[in-house]
Amino acid sequence: MLDTRGLVIGELAVREKLITREQLDHVIGLQERRGFSQPLGALMLEQKLLTHQQLDSLLRQQRHSLSEFEREVSVSGLFGRIAIERGYITEKELAEAIRRQLALDADGKRPRIGQILINMKSMSLVQFWEIIHSQGLFKCGGCGHTLHAPRIEGYALFCEKCGKAAITVDES
Repeated sequence: MLDTRGLVIGELAVREKLITREQLDHVIGLQERRGFSQPLGALMLEQKLLTHQQLDSLLRQQRHSLSEFEREVSVSGLFGRIAIERGYITEKELAEAIRRQLALDADGKRPRIGQILINMKSMSLVQFWEIIHSQGLFKCGGCGHTLHAPRIEGYALFCEKCGKAAITVDES
């Protein structure tokens, strides 16, 4: 199983301007080619991209970031787990979606993991709805009606009561 926490270390290193995005992509590729047998931090040390002191600092930041991130996106983690269990996505796709989510979050954007997976073309809007619906009740923002069988058209789910878009996922 891919350890997505290692990607957080990489994002923190980029955020702190210790490495570039290109260097992170290179190290992630190296990690993948080696079958994820080494943590990302160890690979950054091996490649002489970080010092031990910098890695220790990043690990402290990681612990703090992960606790905050898990609080904020616990539903995203659940969403991802459900998508994997249903066979809609792979661990690798979830890891990439989380990496994109972290990068966008650093830019002040707060996309949901399902939206990112749809934009990545890793899952369909129908699959997205099935997961959202399995997590509990979802109400239309326009009329407050609890959705049961929304009309799915393009990149939107439409409320069966008021007909307005209850969820819209921008295509990118």
